[in-house]
Amino acid sequence: MCAANDMTEFPFNWQLQRGNSIHEKKNRYISNFKINAEWNLICFWNSDHSRPDILEIRRNSTAGDMLVSGTFKLIRGQSCLLQRTFIQLIEAGFATTQIELEYSIGVNCYYKKGYQGSYSITGTLSIPAGVVQEEYAKGIPFESLMELSSDFERLLDPKVTYFADVNLKCGNVSFSAHKNILSVRSPVFAAMFTTEMKEKRENKVDISDISPHVLKTMLTYIYTGKTGELSVQSAGELLFAADMYQLQDLKRVCSDYLKSCVSVQNVLNSLVLGYLHDNDLKVFAMDFICNCCEEFEVLEKTMEWKNLREKRPSLAMDVLTRVITSKDEKLKRFK
Repeated sequence: MCAANDMTEFPFNWQLQRGNSIHEKKNRYISNFKINAEWNLICFWNSDHSRPDILEIRRNSTAGDMLVSGTFKLIRGQSCLLQRTFIQLIEAGFATTQIELEYSIGVNCYYKKGYQGSYSITGTLSIPAGVVQEEYAKGIPFESLMELSSDFERLLDPKVTYFADVNLKCGNVSFSAHKNILSVRSPVFAAMFTTEMKEKRENKVDISDISPHVLKTMLTYIYTGKTGELSVQSAGELLFAADMYQLQDLKRVCSDYLKSCVSVQNVLNSLVLGYLHDNDLKVFAMDFICNCCEEFEVLEKTMEWKNLREKRPSLAMDVLTRVITSKDEKLKRFK
């Protein structure tokens, strides 16, 4: 999130998959993308489910008129199908505004009925900066939440550590923390400190399954709700830690990030991470392989696929079964 010219910009990178849910009124498949706690994007697919047709911008609040603007590109593979700059008014009492995705004649002719390619939508959503500061999350002003988050982050400062009562030791690094905060955020820590385990008696927790850097990021999230800048590698490592300590919202954050960065090159790694730690990520990666990897033979030649077949043969068999089933369904639609 960044602010410019009294506007707050929210960048988004959406690797688009056709959703499983159907909009009741429009009777079309829809896909959802959460930008933040207040704003979402919804994509409506066309009648034969072959391409995105409408982009809807949705807010949770319906109070007051809201003028939103931004830019986006719709991309398939390496080709930009359309590029738009928009200014849309969401009137008081309404939650949504819609943008028709108007394709050129050449693009329309390019797609065969029933075909699903690899689509992505990238862009920015701009909202008046004052409005963002006034938005509410569970009745608390956004600005107050940010201040609260910053205050809690100070509790992790080694120079401060107000009333710290437990030490987390990871390798050669130690972190001072607070049992009550750890417990209310993580059921695993709660079990340690509310039962007669040695962690409760000794006020020390030895952590050996994750690196000090990942532990620091996890603690920052526990205290502040922030992760800092993520990468595909760090999001995967953090997903492992979040699953271990049953931090469900952190799992969602990591999974959403990995979905936004998925590609032919890393989808198998995301599949394994989903298989181990988050079923929703697994389902997403499987759908991506079936619908967006136009030539499965490319995946079969990678070292990642070789490792998958050797180390997790049952998962590899699931992939092959899904790919074959998906191809059969597409062939039926072409007939």
